[in-house]
Amino acid sequence: MIHVVIWLIIFAIYYFYHVYKASVEEKEAEEELFFQELMNGEHKEEDDMKERKCLDERTVAGLVLTTLRKIGCDPETEEHNNLNYAYFTFQGEKFTIESNDTCKFITIYDTWWHSISIYSDVEEIANLHKTINLVNQYVNCTLLYTTNKEIEEIGVHGRRTILFIKEIPEIDNYLICVLNDFFKAQRLVLTELEKCKVANENH
Repeated sequence: MIHVVIWLIIFAIYYFYHVYKASVEEKEAEEELFFQELMNGEHKEEDDMKERKCLDERTVAGLVLTTLRKIGCDPETEEHNNLNYAYFTFQGEKFTIESNDTCKFITIYDTWWHSISIYSDVEEIANLHKTINLVNQYVNCTLLYTTNKEIEEIGVHGRRTILFIKEIPEIDNYLICVLNDFFKAQRLVLTELEKCKVANENH
């Protein structure tokens, strides 16, 4: 009788050992499969990102969007008459980039950053024109003014056309430098206008 009990105990131990071993192996297999799928998913995501970046940089418009995102901007896009427009905000200023995939140059616009009423004094309007002509000699972008009769304002804008290709080293820093030139132009214009105002008050 004792031998039978011992054999039953041995059999039970043997049985439960194999059940436990099978359970552990099954769990390890599931974990391995999970990590394989996870790694494959990460690699696939990386490959997708690389492919998307590669496809983006095949076009000038795509390169513009990639670079803008790299400098922390969230551009909105529009296409009109084979021209691509990217609207974005950089350091609180609203800019527009116009590009065409058949051309390696882009044009950056900084519009309506300063304005005066069309009913301003003749002297104030003349000072604005004189200041813009003066500042254009010292800045890297082109300043111009337009009259909008609907809102009854004369607005000041900046524009610059630059080469924009993926071969440019550190193209994100290159774009930042170009955008900063617009701020320099703004400061110079506003400084000169203030000088004109002070000079007029002293006369």
